[in-house]
Amino acid sequence: MPEKARAEEDKERPKLVALKSGEPAELTYDGGTARFLVSSEETHGAWSLVELKESPGYHTNLHRHNHTDEAFYVLEGVLTVNLGGKVSDYPAGSYVLIPRGTPHAQGNGGKVPARVLLTMTPGGFERSFRDRVELFKTAKPDDPDFRKKRRENAARGNYDVEFLAKWKLPQ
Repeated sequence: MPEKARAEEDKERPKLVALKSGEPAELTYDGGTARFLVSSEETHGAWSLVELKESPGYHTNLHRHNHTDEAFYVLEGVLTVNLGGKVSDYPAGSYVLIPRGTPHAQGNGGKVPARVLLTMTPGGFERSFRDRVELFKTAKPDDPDFRKKRRENAARGNYDVEFLAKWKLPQ
């Protein structure tokens, strides 16, 4: 292969990522903790991988990603997912693929943290979790302006998320 063509091909290749157990460190956000395993910068925007440890009682509201597929692999605990109004529990070892454009919500209705691997394709949405880590340093979810600040971050970051409605975990 000519050198110029190889150089162009290399620009599109993901960067090498090799992490040992515990790398990178967990960062605290309003839902629990996040570890950013592979960023969209490392995959040239193709995908990203984040390990989330969602605290008991944490849940998202109903939303959708119009350009991003989300895939959850449950490592520990139980992830409760609302897909099109149907709510199901997914214990450790379960996998849930949420295609772009699908209204959904998820959370942890259990008594122990739910640890999941979240893959987002294409990547980019993981940046919203980084913003949440930073926001959590200065504002907590019971702050009256917390949700407003989250929406401002989403707009400023141009994240692929459309908030649809409030949702509560089933009791």
